[in-house]
Amino acid sequence: MRRAGLYKAAGADSIFVPGLSDESSIGQMVPLVGVPFNVLAWPGTPDAAKLKALGVRRLSAGGHLGRAALDRTYILAKAFLAEGRMETLVTPPPRCRTSMS
Repeated sequence: MRRAGLYKAAGADSIFVPGLSDESSIGQMVPLVGVPFNVLAWPGTPDAAKLKALGVRRLSAGGHLGRAALDRTYILAKAFLAEGRMETLVTPPPRCRTSMS
């Protein structure tokens, strides 16, 4: 809280607390910081709907999306080289929707 207050006093227009992922702590911080609160997703972080209900304004995946994309690219390339089948590369991704917007 002290650090969040210092950032706010220095002109920050939002607060981001990396590593804060439990619902109780997030729920306590959101009303106290007085500016939009941002969360970095970790295993165990509440889902987007719960975070929104707690007042969280932004949910970040950090580098996890990039890492997942690279992992998937590696898997697809390896399968393509092993099988030589274009079908392994053109399967469309599953549809998704965002609940934070």
